[in-house]
Amino acid sequence: MRRSRELLFNDDTQRLELLLTPLNRLDVSIEKSFFAEAIRTGRADLKRLHINYLEPYFYLSTGYGTVAGTTSIALGFYDCHPLLQELNHALRGFRYSNEDIVNLVRHELGHAFAYAYKLYTRKDFRRIFRVKGHYFRTYPATDRYIERANPYSRDFVNPSGDHYAQKHPDEDFAETFTVLMQPNYNWEYEYRNYPGALKKLRFVQGLLKELGNTPPLVSQAPYPFEPLEEFKETVAQFCKLKSTRTYRAKATGYIDPDLLDLFWRPKPILRGNRKRERDYVHADNFIRKHKRAIVTQVSRWTSVAEVVVRDLLDKCSVRSHALDLWVRKDKRESKLVEFTSYISYRCALYALHERYLD
Repeated sequence: MRRSRELLFNDDTQRLELLLTPLNRLDVSIEKSFFAEAIRTGRADLKRLHINYLEPYFYLSTGYGTVAGTTSIALGFYDCHPLLQELNHALRGFRYSNEDIVNLVRHELGHAFAYAYKLYTRKDFRRIFRVKGHYFRTYPATDRYIERANPYSRDFVNPSGDHYAQKHPDEDFAETFTVLMQPNYNWEYEYRNYPGALKKLRFVQGLLKELGNTPPLVSQAPYPFEPLEEFKETVAQFCKLKSTRTYRAKATGYIDPDLLDLFWRPKPILRGNRKRERDYVHADNFIRKHKRAIVTQVSRWTSVAEVVVRDLLDKCSVRSHALDLWVRKDKRESKLVEFTSYISYRCALYALHERYLD
């Protein structure tokens, strides 16, 4: 990668940008991440087990989980991008592999299956999984189950190695379901010396045969709880990072403060019956429209190669979109002069020191 682009788009800069981006402004999606493959794998597993009517809704949130009583499944946004995974590992202490993510999806599909068919209301289910009291209200608020978990118990499966099945009957079922979802896995043999776990596996296998070709008892309409778009806190705040100073020192292409000074934020709101955004244009569209002229002028003024100017404009466009920045239509001419001056200043620095920032 050429130096000008490396300075602006390097991983250190992107880490800082991610940290300072509100969760609801992150450019992440299920479709553009490994989640898409994990979900395809999970759906294929369902079909292989002849579970034909379960059609869960997947969405991004701040963690993994299935909305109680529904088939809506939340996926942790921090697994949408390698840099987010890296930051999550550095600041929160864990990182899931692709194999882990596939098994997390399988696990959540187990919850969705249990809720779709209201298994927690069945006497045989409650007996096998030792359900006492209200199925949802008795769920522990913390993970302190690990303090009382018996690592030698033969009554529970343990596919993840963390004894999660011992937390609550809801997790016991989901973990048992996860084992059955794994293709080419001889669970009868692997759990032959675990009579309690084997009994549950055989019971759940029977449930799949009984209910797999039966429509669910609950609606499968999307019911997202705390979707990512509701969170305005930044990634840094989510990770409880008190200072980004260390990250700023390495971010050679961090220009967000400049753009926030140059353009309007946030998105224009409605005023009466007139949309105020009619009076504005998106800053990234504004930059792209004038890109050719700015590249020519600034390259001539500062004696830098056109690609040096173009890379900086690309960076401004990308970050203006991410930050949702705008330009008033009646200020376009003055803003063009101001923005061109800014680009000239940064490129002049590059001409002198081969860097864009002071």
